[in-house]
Amino acid sequence: MRILIVQTAFLGDVVLTLPLVEMLQQHFPEAQVDMVAVPAHAAVLQQQPGINTVIPYDKRGKQRGIGDFAAVGRQIRARRYDLVLAPHRSLRTALLVACSGSPQRIGFSHWLTRWAYTATVPRPVKGHEIERSLHLLTALGLPVLPSAPRLKLCVSTVARQRAAEYFIRGGIGSEDVVVGLIPGSQWGTKRWPAERFAALIDHLAGMPSLRCALFGGLQDRPIAEAILARCTVPVLDLIGQTPLQELSAYLERCAVVVSNDTGPMHIAAAVGRPIVALFGPTTPDMGFAPYGVPWEEVSVALACRPCHAHGPQRCPLSHWRCMMELSVEHVAASVQRLLSQMPVAGEERA
Repeated sequence: MRILIVQTAFLGDVVLTLPLVEMLQQHFPEAQVDMVAVPAHAAVLQQQPGINTVIPYDKRGKQRGIGDFAAVGRQIRARRYDLVLAPHRSLRTALLVACSGSPQRIGFSHWLTRWAYTATVPRPVKGHEIERSLHLLTALGLPVLPSAPRLKLCVSTVARQRAAEYFIRGGIGSEDVVVGLIPGSQWGTKRWPAERFAALIDHLAGMPSLRCALFGGLQDRPIAEAILARCTVPVLDLIGQTPLQELSAYLERCAVVVSNDTGPMHIAAAVGRPIVALFGPTTPDMGFAPYGVPWEEVSVALACRPCHAHGPQRCPLSHWRCMMELSVEHVAASVQRLLSQMPVAGEERA
């Protein structure tokens, strides 16, 4: 049996599709499961258990033209999939699914794309995005389990070794406690101000053997520079320094991760890291909270939240109170509570 999952959305959506892969493995142990993802996110899926092949589709880059789209569609059709699943709701995804020619094509009910599928299910309004994706399996008559599989990313030994060596070169020893900070986001209103991250780093500096490390992509370099310019203590700057496929190994080294509501937050959850999640224009009730790990939400109660499915680039009301009113003290207190729950040395890997 050949199965294809089409998930060309954002990084977080891709990571949150992994439990669906695991569930397909459980129900169809002999099946070959492939995925379609944008090239930047495909690297995260490489060598993950249960995923045979990742088909890259650069929908916003080199393959954004109609001819390139058609070529990807032909590539998918040539593989003769028995079953195609689409957690991503978009017209482009529906077209790819239709191109597959698969006898079983399952997606969520939506008037605009319903024609592309042989079976559709309503997308649950409530619940986590992982559980929503698993709901697709009900179209196959499979039971909805009381709880989803644990979200997990497998970290290679090579990547783990590279991360360890990088931390040592950065002056962080094996006994140091590392707090990871993810200050970026594709969406402007989701970013806690750089000066607040800098103040948090200075605030945590008083804790013995604690070091902070910054994580993000090359697009987050301006944020990194703004944070570093305001810090009064050393911080390990890894923003734009680590390949995405190795980010899980670096985040795995952290005792706690402080993150905006963004894709790498879900990578941190997938390697079992406790998380302090900063929610502004979005809310956990939208289904994208850290999954399966200890975590604390830091947010302020405002009538205007949530204001957008993702978080607009600018505050619609021009006050941006949802992020500006998140205090450094509140975030630091959440970090300290999660650190206090850390297992003793050796217990975590046991």
